[in-house]
Amino acid sequence: MGGSLKETSYEKRIQRLMLLGEDGDQYGLYIDISNNIVWEVKNPEQACWEGETGRAGGVTAWLKKQIYPYIMDNEEEQKFRRTFMQGELLRLFQSGQRQVQLGYRFRKGKYITYYHVNIEMFEHPRKHTIECCAIWRNDTIPYVNRVISKVLLQDKYRMIAVLDIQEKTVFVRKHTFDDMELVCDQPLEYREFIEKLCEHRVEKKDRDWFVTSTRLDYMEENLQMAGTYSLTVYNEERGAERYTYRWLDKEYREVLIAVEDRTVEMEKDPLTGYLNRSGFLRKTEHILKKNADQYQFAVIYFNIRKFSGLNDVYGYENGDKIIRSYMDRIQNSVLRPLALGRVSADRFHALVDVKNLELSELGKLLQYPVRIRGEQVEIYGRCGIYYIPEHCDLDVSQMCDLAKMAKNKISNQYMQPYEIYQEDMKTEYGQKNLALLNLEKALEQEEFVVCYQPVVDGQTGEIVSAEALVRWNSSGAEPMVPSVFVPELEDSGYITKLDTYIDQTVHRFQEERYCQEKRMVPVAVNLSRMDLMDGRMTERIFTEIQETKVPKQYFRYEIIESACTIINTQGEEFLESLRQQGVQIFLDDFGTGVSTFETVRDYTFDALKLDMGFVKKIGKDQKSDAIVVSIIDLAHRMGMKVVAEGIENQQQSDFLRAHGCDYLQGFYYYKPMSAEEFSKLLDK
Repeated sequence: MGGSLKETSYEKRIQRLMLLGEDGDQYGLYIDISNNIVWEVKNPEQACWEGETGRAGGVTAWLKKQIYPYIMDNEEEQKFRRTFMQGELLRLFQSGQRQVQLGYRFRKGKYITYYHVNIEMFEHPRKHTIECCAIWRNDTIPYVNRVISKVLLQDKYRMIAVLDIQEKTVFVRKHTFDDMELVCDQPLEYREFIEKLCEHRVEKKDRDWFVTSTRLDYMEENLQMAGTYSLTVYNEERGAERYTYRWLDKEYREVLIAVEDRTVEMEKDPLTGYLNRSGFLRKTEHILKKNADQYQFAVIYFNIRKFSGLNDVYGYENGDKIIRSYMDRIQNSVLRPLALGRVSADRFHALVDVKNLELSELGKLLQYPVRIRGEQVEIYGRCGIYYIPEHCDLDVSQMCDLAKMAKNKISNQYMQPYEIYQEDMKTEYGQKNLALLNLEKALEQEEFVVCYQPVVDGQTGEIVSAEALVRWNSSGAEPMVPSVFVPELEDSGYITKLDTYIDQTVHRFQEERYCQEKRMVPVAVNLSRMDLMDGRMTERIFTEIQETKVPKQYFRYEIIESACTIINTQGEEFLESLRQQGVQIFLDDFGTGVSTFETVRDYTFDALKLDMGFVKKIGKDQKSDAIVVSIIDLAHRMGMKVVAEGIENQQQSDFLRAHGCDYLQGFYYYKPMSAEEFSKLLDK
């Protein structure tokens, strides 16, 4: 019975082989492996192959003529050759393996096909030789579908197409475009194909660029160099789509084109996972259009105060954690933002429903503690608010700019860490932009004017020093005060150029009076944190101080407290070297920072300047009066003098003099004046 079963199985194999060749997709061989003989050939082109059938060695001859010359890939050919060696097939059979499967790309004529080969080995029931049926099956369409499916598993694609560069035709295999007709699996002329995509899938402003970037010669040049070529465009709905070209068959210049929806990736901030600027603008625009006249919205611009200092002190990794926690805090707050995006660094935008915007709750939201390296650090945020009016014709980007303007107008963030946009802020915003655009020109044309505000002795009222201030006389217009343009120059990093100009102007003023043997008083110049971190700036100041003939006590520098918390070792050494030369260093705006007592403990100053915010409250609040008295006493105990600035009336002056304030400065005594006016005042 066993022999009968073997013969039955053998006959079925022969019958299956004899049926081949009736369509153009399959053909096969019946091979005596033991003797290396081809007994039967079923070929769509030749039902019977004469010459080698029945002769030893016929297998190799047939493969050399019919198969090997047309296998496209060298590795596939070598693998095919090794598998069909007589010794290899016998070894596989003896090891218990009865089936072998191969796949290869085959080109004969102008078409590329993919063939699957199944080799089924068995023992002849009577001769006991090892024989096999090798069946070739055209598997091109399933193969292409497998390749495309593999690509589709990696990303979400809106279109897959095959481009024949030589024929300049495109076969679209799949697309999900609802707004255009694109026939699949039929040849399309490439130029017309691109024109259709331009019309329906590319924003008007990008269409010329898209046509140029997808030109066949330009695209192929990039493919030859890199192997893949990609470009990203926005479609008419402002979704981002990436077009990727990659070789399908480089030898025959066939290319796979994939159009991928990259809207989410293009609009996501990689650090936080929230929206980036583009994503925020698009989502906000969509919400406003969809809900026009139904709700009242506001755009809020946030940032973290002195974030660059946090990065410098605690490192960028901890800075990144602060950014993530800050955005999570906003997202999970009572604001319930409808859209939240990170613009850059520590700057964020939010769209909120006005009903969720409780101004009284913003202080609690924006200030909170975090633990970094075992320390508790207070995070101080600020925000500007733009209430979107009905029938607003501004785009979302402009709304964000107005919210930022409001943020920049915050005067005392500890009292009120937010500001609401008002129309008169536009003028000031324009002036700030003017400062950035025209700084170089203004310096060259000496539009910046250095003014001098005298400081008097607290007991005698005699002028004992002055502070150098700056005004900007731009094109004959009214002078701009520093509060308008200095913050913008500080944020942009240009403040060092202006401070250099002021410092050199003061040096010339002092040297002229010294050479003329006229009365002199010390003049103080303000240095920003950017100055202290600029090695060229500090080296220049120190060199000029060393080389000048003017006694060093006539030069002073004022440093704001917040700068002291972030200056590096080089900046600290610079300040100490000035003091050793006889130059006095003052701590400016004392009382506005968050680490005041640490600052006076860790750094050496000759005097501290009491912030005008305390001076304004003299006589109005007993607690404020007590703080002022305590600060004066503290400074004296630490060997420092005290300068009170912003004095506007006699009550403030009398109080400060009565409690031992050393020096007084403000409009009550003298307003800032030109160099000529100050010289005349000293000459009296």
